[in-house]
Amino acid sequence: MVSIDSYDMRKVLEERMREAARNGNTDVLQDLVDMGIDVNARQPDNGWTALHWACKKGYLDVAALLLKNGADKNLRSETGETPVSLCINQQILHLLDTSITSSSDELVLKIRIANAADPDFVEVELSRTDLTYRALLYLCCMELDLKPQQIQKLRKLPNTRLRKDKDIQRLQNFQEIEIITDTTNMYKSMQNINGTANSLPPLPANGYQSISKKDQTILY
Repeated sequence: MVSIDSYDMRKVLEERMREAARNGNTDVLQDLVDMGIDVNARQPDNGWTALHWACKKGYLDVAALLLKNGADKNLRSETGETPVSLCINQQILHLLDTSITSSSDELVLKIRIANAADPDFVEVELSRTDLTYRALLYLCCMELDLKPQQIQKLRKLPNTRLRKDKDIQRLQNFQEIEIITDTTNMYKSMQNINGTANSLPPLPANGYQSISKKDQTILY
C-alpha cells in the first residue's frame, strides 16, 4: 500500500476513483484500491461515492469490487440518495442485498454457450482456492456437457477474452461468461456419440455441411 501524504494528491486520486467507477474501469479502480484510496470518498458537490456511480451506471464488476473492498452501500448523497436507490440492475441489487464479500468460499459465475438456441445463463460456483483458467474450463465442460477441444475461447461479457489465471482471479460474483465453441469440433463430436458413428454426413474441410441434388452440390 502506498502512503499518500499530500492532501491535494489524495483528493485527486479519490476523484480518479469515482471517475473509474463512472467509466467502468476496473483495472484503474483496482490500482487505486491497492494504493489505499478510500472507496467511500464522497464527491464534494453532491456527496456521491464510487459505489453510487457503479450502481447508477449498472457496472456489476465495479460494484462487486467496491463492496469487496469495504464500500458502504448505506451512504447517502447530499440529496439523500443511496446506491440502492440509484440502481436498476437486478444483479447489482442482489449483490447489495446479500452483501457478498471476499469471505465467501466460492465465486458465483453465470455461463452460457454463445449463439446457442437456449440463451439462458447457468449459475455455477468456482472455488476461491482454485481460481485458475484450467479450473474454469473444466467447470464449463462439466456443466454444459462440452469437451475441452470444443471450446475455442472464454469471453467475459461484453467483450473481454479470458486467457490466463490472473484473468480468472479478477472475476467478480455473477460475472457473465460466454463459451465460444469450435463448430467443427462440435460437429465431429456429434458424429461419434459414445464411440459409435451416427447417420450425420461427414463435415467438409470448409466447415460447411453439404447436400447433393441431382448434378450439383449445395452448401448450407
